Amino acid sequence: MIAFLHGVLASKDANHVVIDVSGVGYMVEIPPGSENKLPDVGLDIKFYTHYHIREKDVKLYGFWSLDELKVFTIAITVKGIGPALALNIVSKLTPSQFRQAILAEDHAALIRVPRLNKQSAQLVIMTLKKKITQIGFDGTIEEDKSGKRNREAIQALIGLGGSEEASEKAVVEAQRVLGDEAKIEDLTLLALRYLNKFS
Repeated sequence: MIAFLHGVLASKDANHVVIDVSGVGYMVEIPPGSENKLPDVGLDIKFYTHYHIREKDVKLYGFWSLDELKVFTIAITVKGIGPALALNIVSKLTPSQFRQAILAEDHAALIRVPRLNKQSAQLVIMTLKKKITQIGFDGTIEEDKSGKRNREAIQALIGLGGSEEASEKAVVEAQRVLGDEAKIEDLTLLALRYLNKFS
């Protein structure tokens, strides 16, 4: 199994890159929009990879971070979610946003993903709600301020005796009310009021 590729970018387009690793060119499919982040041809590049085998179809999928790779690998465990749709999920939602959308049962956030309809969103939530709490995102992705603030609020609620799942749901609910610019203190206090609702 190929965990990651680190080499020279040999070629690129909207959907694929070729990475030259010691003279061997690996074609890697990438999430939509990733081409905007790619370096120039001839420069070093590293992708975390998923080696996907299905009947006679063998492909490598590449991701900027381990967290993106985790989202992809858990998404394709959902019935009806293939690699192409899983790539759309990675492209549209950060790992933190994906996790929060599932825990909060936020269909609206999920159906913003191209080709993911309401029925599929419901299936994603039902299938992954328990699994997502068991997956640790290691923070290798860049998070916005609200994402970091939410993590701090969640940890505060857990410290007060809340479960991880209930704490995440409470913080998501509080964020909806207060908005993305809420202070950590205000967010935590309001989330604490919601904690019993989700326990």
